[in-house]
Amino acid sequence: MNDSTPAAPLPDTPEFLGFDAIDTVTCVGAGTIGGGWAAYFLAQGYRVKIWDPAPDAGEKFARLLDAAWPALAELDMVESADRTAWSIHTDLAEALAGTGFVQESAPEDLALKRGLLAQIDEVCSPNIVVSSSTSGYSMTEMATEAAHPERLVVGHPFNPPYLIPLVEVVGGRSTSAAAVDWAAGFFSHIGKSVIRMDREVPGFIANRLQEAQWREALYMVEQGEATVEQIDRSITDGPGLRWPFQGPMLTFHLAGGEGGMAHMLDHFGPSLKSPWTRLTAPELSQQLRDDVVAGCDIEAGDRSIADLVAHRDAGIIALRRLTDQLATTTAGSVGGESPEGPAVSPPPSAAAPPASASPARTASATTLGSYSTGVVSEWIDYNGHMSEAFYVLVFGFATDQVMDQLGLDAAYRESAKASLYTVESHIRYLDEAALGDRLTVVPHLVSAAEKKLHLAYEMYVGDRLISTEEIMALHVDQAEDRVVPFPYTVAERISQIDMERPDWVGRAIG
Repeated sequence: MNDSTPAAPLPDTPEFLGFDAIDTVTCVGAGTIGGGWAAYFLAQGYRVKIWDPAPDAGEKFARLLDAAWPALAELDMVESADRTAWSIHTDLAEALAGTGFVQESAPEDLALKRGLLAQIDEVCSPNIVVSSSTSGYSMTEMATEAAHPERLVVGHPFNPPYLIPLVEVVGGRSTSAAAVDWAAGFFSHIGKSVIRMDREVPGFIANRLQEAQWREALYMVEQGEATVEQIDRSITDGPGLRWPFQGPMLTFHLAGGEGGMAHMLDHFGPSLKSPWTRLTAPELSQQLRDDVVAGCDIEAGDRSIADLVAHRDAGIIALRRLTDQLATTTAGSVGGESPEGPAVSPPPSAAAPPASASPARTASATTLGSYSTGVVSEWIDYNGHMSEAFYVLVFGFATDQVMDQLGLDAAYRESAKASLYTVESHIRYLDEAALGDRLTVVPHLVSAAEKKLHLAYEMYVGDRLISTEEIMALHVDQAEDRVVPFPYTVAERISQIDMERPDWVGRAIG
């Protein structure tokens, strides 16, 4: 945890705790949102006390934690994290004893939230900030029964809270500015991306945008204008690919060409009067409800909810790594890097290679960075361990990272219309990998020539070698469909990499 300090409280408000003084947080509610929060707090090194009256709350949270922990290990886990540092309570006062922060995530029932927040407020010291995960209620309407509404704020997360970084923070009419500042600072302190809203708006910001799209989608299904699958693919294969990098406003800014948003509005403004959307919600008839449910079942096919969650989490991990890498590369370019560009380091979550790897590898001017990832449920086969196809996939991810380090990254491939093609490979499967295992792939540059690379990879779980891959890859001009020399800057980087030949390289099958 960082050594940040909260904003100074305003007069006549309690002095809230310093961030470094907090070692325990309380999650009120252990459903999808509350449980997700609890998993995230655990990964940030806190002890987590969970209040939930359901008799099976502990079992449900344990299952959620099993699913969330590999993703947290990839992106947001601190060294001191202890996945066992949680407890379930049915007594609210017991759950709140000794806490430094409260995140309420009860069901979206206004009367329930009013009463629950009042109970939390009654038990907690006034210097403890209480945050609500509500999806749409304002704190003004939720805090009506609390004796100390000045320390109640909304901290609206997105599902899954353990993986999506955004939190929208806003207070009610009686909330002190100091409490809002403190909450925004605390969420930033634990790694969240915070929007500190200037005023209360029903549904906040992101939910209002989501809701407009959701209502239009329901209308299109109801009117027979699109199927559930068509609606989803229109986003995943269309504008959704842009949104991780630029939101809707910047997307339209770019759509205006050199004139930007001004040209966009001047040129396309009249289309706002076209019947392209319906901003009132359709009646949610039984037929519409059944049609949407059936469409989702068809689109999901044989994939279970757990399968879809694992697929979603893997995708978000990949996108977040990519956006972090792009941000780092852009920052380096602005700072005046040499023409060769900045050295490429492994993702922040890449673990150090096992001690038995010889020699130990880290990203530098003379070594290739190791690649690390967790085994997710969709990679597990009918025998209960990782399917052979996904060994190939992980080795492919390691090759992508090698390409990035050598300057053959996405920007190069787009501008040069050239890439590295694997033309031959040899994989040995030496041991099994199970769900939740952490894989570390150690790359070796065996040899290099004007137009090709000979690479070898060792895959570890801890200090256990479970697989190796040897590949020959050629540098191909995709426009001319022929093998071509590496450009000078790439060849220069390759020449700086130490070459190694593990003793297993060159083995025949068997």
